[in-house]
Amino acid sequence: LRLVGLPQTVPGKIAAAAGRISAIWDAHRDDQYRAPDGTAYPVRGSLQLVFCDLGTPGPDWNAYDELRDLLAALGMPRDAIRFVHEAKNDTDLARLFAACRSGHVAVLVGSTEKMGVGTNVQDRAIALHHLDAPWRPADVEQREGRILRQGNLNSEVQIIRYLAASSFDGYMWQTLERKARFIHDVMSRLEERRVGKECRSRWS
Repeated sequence: LRLVGLPQTVPGKIAAAAGRISAIWDAHRDDQYRAPDGTAYPVRGSLQLVFCDLGTPGPDWNAYDELRDLLAALGMPRDAIRFVHEAKNDTDLARLFAACRSGHVAVLVGSTEKMGVGTNVQDRAIALHHLDAPWRPADVEQREGRILRQGNLNSEVQIIRYLAASSFDGYMWQTLERKARFIHDVMSRLEERRVGKECRSRWS
């Protein structure tokens, strides 16, 4: 509601996400990770990824600063909560991602555009949070591909979606599901036709 200048009288998704993120951080703050040779990395703790395409950092109220303020109030180190938007160039981005992999970042917040393709931070990723729904099924795959990928040292991860009751959130996620199902059906039929043509050409 605050994104459109309306007051919010009850805790919203950001507060709910802050509580969940803080609990996961507390449960995994002492997790230890090992290099391929078996030696333990010196810094303990896991990484959480938060995707939010609305209310990105700016001079006015925004979801990013609100989330960081709430997490800090819950006891998380403020300097361990980073925004991908802080990186101004490729060098800054590479340093930020390296800090995530080494355990110096506990929470990385970003948009689908800035934290999608090329974001290589999966090593310690224990949870991924969708604060909002992107526009395309491919965007969901891009987001979740940051944690569901080879190189993640965790055997189990969490993917959490936040929806506000009586809001547009449910409709957005249902629309994404319908789009994904439609695309899957079309691609399956195209693949069936391709295989059918190959079989016919072999036997002709």
